[in-house]
Amino acid sequence: MTKSALMFGDRSAADVLLGSRATANRVIAAIAATNPVQHGTGAASLAADIRWVVERNLRAVVAVLEGTAEGTVDDELLRASAIRRFDEGSSFSSVASAYHRGVSVLWEELARATVDPDVLSEAGTRMLGHLEHITVALAEDYQRSASALQSVERDARFALFTALVSGADAAGEAHRSGLELADRYGVLVLRLSASDPDVPIDVAARRITRRARVIIEGDGHPDALAVLGPAGGTALIPLTGGDEGLRTALAASLRTAFGEACTAAWVSVPVEEVPEAVTLGEELVSIALRERGSGAFVTLDELLFEYQASRAGPAHAALSARLSGIGEETIATAEAYLRTGGDRRATAAAMNVHPNTVDYRLGRLAVLSGMDIGDPRGAALIEAALIARRGDSA
Repeated sequence: MTKSALMFGDRSAADVLLGSRATANRVIAAIAATNPVQHGTGAASLAADIRWVVERNLRAVVAVLEGTAEGTVDDELLRASAIRRFDEGSSFSSVASAYHRGVSVLWEELARATVDPDVLSEAGTRMLGHLEHITVALAEDYQRSASALQSVERDARFALFTALVSGADAAGEAHRSGLELADRYGVLVLRLSASDPDVPIDVAARRITRRARVIIEGDGHPDALAVLGPAGGTALIPLTGGDEGLRTALAASLRTAFGEACTAAWVSVPVEEVPEAVTLGEELVSIALRERGSGAFVTLDELLFEYQASRAGPAHAALSARLSGIGEETIATAEAYLRTGGDRRATAAAMNVHPNTVDYRLGRLAVLSGMDIGDPRGAALIEAALIARRGDSA
């Protein structure tokens, strides 16, 4: 069952834990002390691979606190990172201690943001559940780490993936691992959800992850680098030519395998632009879910208007403010009017009201917002304002 988002005073979990780079720095400093040889100290502890893993885990904790993840984290990312530490000589106790220290730092941040005992109690319960999930995963993979050949291969691929998405020395990592570095990559960002409530969560998670990996690495793309979990993930697919055929095939395969349970974004870029492409892909998926619902496979070209309208800044705030204080019925009527291409009768049918009621509500919208939906410029402004408003409430 989906849990409600926790608020810490007047701040969201994302604002408290992701609002400042200082939080990730504090976590890195805390975990460095568990194994200075492996993690380094001071400036050395800010290595790109450590920071990237810490930031991904910060997002996982935020998802748990905001109720957008039902106890799932990026298992494959967690396990690949942990196995890499084990193979470098880290003990189980040092890796487990690093996660416990990191969670402790996050708890301190939350406790500074609110003194509400009920909120802190619920936050503690969720974070302990999250930590239990992590500890179990670490223990399982520590036992499996004796599988040296498989571990070495996964380690090399994860190291190259991490270097690419974090902007580290990917060429050097490729040389050390013996893997080939492509000139261009297709960046695929996935958001997945379980579609069969009758299947146990752990079984469904394994099936979802395996099915996604087969699709991504299939059709002659065994060199794809992917970090996947039951909630989705990111894949980097080497490109040797145009990407249209590959993109179309992936969209069709994902649609067949997952239907509405998979929302994806695709960005093709030169190798040096992979970090920015990953961020863009994640934004596009969020916009697609907000504006089109689940099940879409999108590119930036398909969401140019929605993407630009959702950018933070003075214009974004001003557009959103135009709709401040306007009732939900009027907002819903405007959205229906735009969806139907400006057909007032179709809008009335969709809203189950008389066409005159549609006219009244849209007229009221024009008076209150200063934007006339019957005018092409006004309609464009209202659509942009609605996108900004939905982004603010997401």
